[in-house]
Amino acid sequence: MQIDIIGAGALGLLFGGKLAASGLPVRFWTRTAEQAAKLNKEGIRLTEADGSTTVVHGKRFKALPAGESGVPERAAEWLVLTTKQRHIDAKLLSFLKQIVGPETKVVCFQNGIGHLELIGKALPGIPLYAAITTEGAKRLDECSVNRAGQGTTQIGANGDMAELESHAESFVKLLVKAGFTALLSKDIGREVYRKLLINAVINPLTALWRLNNGQLLENDERMGLLQQLCDEGLQVYEAYGIPHDADMFNQIVKVCRSTSTNISSMLKDVQQGAPTEIDQINGKIVEMARSKGVAVPGHEMVWRLVRAL
Repeated sequence: MQIDIIGAGALGLLFGGKLAASGLPVRFWTRTAEQAAKLNKEGIRLTEADGSTTVVHGKRFKALPAGESGVPERAAEWLVLTTKQRHIDAKLLSFLKQIVGPETKVVCFQNGIGHLELIGKALPGIPLYAAITTEGAKRLDECSVNRAGQGTTQIGANGDMAELESHAESFVKLLVKAGFTALLSKDIGREVYRKLLINAVINPLTALWRLNNGQLLENDERMGLLQQLCDEGLQVYEAYGIPHDADMFNQIVKVCRSTSTNISSMLKDVQQGAPTEIDQINGKIVEMARSKGVAVPGHEMVWRLVRAL
């Protein structure tokens, strides 16, 4: 078996590092030759949520720069895509076409929506899976990652392809062996849209106000905007017939509390002066709303404000 990790950011180092530490053959494809060389030389320094640290030595895995190392002799059985959605461009899709093989299956860890359709068109016939995770990870440098908090990872087949579930179950077992809490989702589409709404409510407000997740609950004004964004999103879902839980707002509040000290990925991007995923999150909700004639002034405003940053 061969596992490819596309992108050695926080999630890529966390999942790839622990899979390699469990004895599985892992190959990282990095954005730069410098990071690949450093990983091969220094290994991965993984700090768990309890403070314990493990060094996964470079001999336990291989790191190569994407697009600069040619086509591997052996295609991976599992290709794990951990880049941000905004990095899924024509160049990356072309690279994926080169390295997949007839037995390759792709697992996508991106936030937002739209990427599964994009990848599916680029890789016709390749089994495609969505992953939803609540794992917290922070990359400290090119070789070091902190596991900020243990979460749950759900894996499900994209579309109604029941015959693919047995493969998904095998990947779930690999994750469990590596030390993750993982399970097979029978309705991953519902989970994707649930996470989309949670991200669309929490992330832009943390980015605009420069707050951690828990601080969104500190006064009525902030809570009111959380409620507005949640209600608008649910109106869009109802217009499309997208199933959702009746207590979504309570779930969002619970996420804010359980991740109270976390800094959202969108706020991290703003702090670093990097492009955010606002187009793939709130922008998608606005796009869906416009198509159905649903008014979402809150999402329109935060979308424009974060883009302006």
